[in-house]
Amino acid sequence: MRKAGAKYTGTQLEKFIQDRLLERGYKLVPKDKFKPATYLQQPIFAKQYYIGKSIYETNMYCDFVVYHPEKHPDCLIIESKWQQTGGSVDEKYPYVILNIQQRHPHKTIMLLDGGGYKKQAEEWIRKQVGNNLLHVFSMVQFQTWANKGNL
Repeated sequence: MRKAGAKYTGTQLEKFIQDRLLERGYKLVPKDKFKPATYLQQPIFAKQYYIGKSIYETNMYCDFVVYHPEKHPDCLIIESKWQQTGGSVDEKYPYVILNIQQRHPHKTIMLLDGGGYKKQAEEWIRKQVGNNLLHVFSMVQFQTWANKGNL
């Protein structure tokens, strides 16, 4: 039951992101049509998009890839991490961060929320901002950033 709950709340965070994109005029396109659809020069996004090999040389997918002809012409990746209860998730964050820093082909923002991670883990993640990792947001911070026209 615990895993189903975690999956449900993680799905809710992804729905929150998708709703923000749709509100701002982005269109959801099938992931296999994303790259050719960028030639239409309109705001689009895809979910669970293949972006290359991970630091372990396994296939790596991002939660969202976003294209906007003016704001994100080189694409933007959005990763979402929801953790509502404590556990070993804190040990998985360095893997995510290393992939963003070393393997993500586009600038990336991360949404981190739920309050179940260690405070020190959140602090460490926020200190990793730079290079490919542009921002680490809570849901409220992401909403504010989007409201300012950044999305």
